[in-house]
Amino acid sequence: MNKVGKDFINGTRCPDYSTVDLILRVPEPPRELPVKKGQTTIKLPSPKRFKITDVPVREAIEGWEPVGFFPRSTMDVKQLSYLLWCTQGFRKTVAETIEIRNTPSSGSRNPLETYFVAGEVEGLETGLYRYLPKSHSIVAERIDSGITLEMSTASLNFKLTTRAAVTFLWVAIPYRTVWAVGNRGYRSALIEAGHVCQNLILAAAGLGLQVAPIDLFHDELITNLANLDPETQWPIYIAAVGSIGENVAL
Repeated sequence: MNKVGKDFINGTRCPDYSTVDLILRVPEPPRELPVKKGQTTIKLPSPKRFKITDVPVREAIEGWEPVGFFPRSTMDVKQLSYLLWCTQGFRKTVAETIEIRNTPSSGSRNPLETYFVAGEVEGLETGLYRYLPKSHSIVAERIDSGITLEMSTASLNFKLTTRAAVTFLWVAIPYRTVWAVGNRGYRSALIEAGHVCQNLILAAAGLGLQVAPIDLFHDELITNLANLDPETQWPIYIAAVGSIGENVAL
């Protein structure tokens, strides 16, 4: 293991909780990025009213395989609503401050923000959107017909992202968790991206869709594409969602 790896493991060991900002009474960071002035939120259809095909968990797991390319893919807003809810959907608040969502989160801090590029989603213009879990709605961050090509360059996956119906982008805001558990929170953000993507794979199987996770990408290009703050907001995982077709496997 090289120095970078050792420094990360050593620097994120189980903390002395007396030193974390929560105990030191530093104000809690926002749990969700605010909607900017001038932006309009779009309420999504309720996922509870959306009927899907029952797919056994084993079948969903065994049915996934690496994807080399997608045929031209589309989905509707109901399907998108269901996938967003399955990956980061808000269910309830307990003990006044603990948010329960559909994926595990260390200390229930939920350090991930879900962005997505809508390529071919019926009812949505092509562009970059962000999911707002508590209201189960989305907000358009950038409407741009060329953004799928921009994502293909940034993600190093032209054959996937230009033909995907949607490409998800999970952005970590580590301080949400670091505030409560110290530097261990940096590990948590990476782990939780895996939880979220696996939920996406299982949920997509019920819609007859396939998921291609992408962990190698140009960080700076993705940061620019989503207009992120490079000091506090880190792109950590991408997943393209498309139709299942012949010869899509690597």
